[in-house]
Amino acid sequence: MDPLSMEKAMIKNLIDKTGKSIDEWIKIVKKQNFVKHNEIVTFLKKDFLLTHGYANLIARKSK
Repeated sequence: MDPLSMEKAMIKNLIDKTGKSIDEWIKIVKKQNFVKHNEIVTFLKKDFLLTHGYANLIARKSK
């Protein structure tokens, strides 16, 4: 599976895996006013117990 297809699959599975859509996650992240990518990833992993893959995807999409 190429990277773009993998990303699309992860976004599609996000609701099943986390209970929230990519748009909902982006709203949560933007409320925090983070500057660095790693701050977003750490926040999502610590506060919402997301896997690194999903946290990284959300962080990239929230930029």
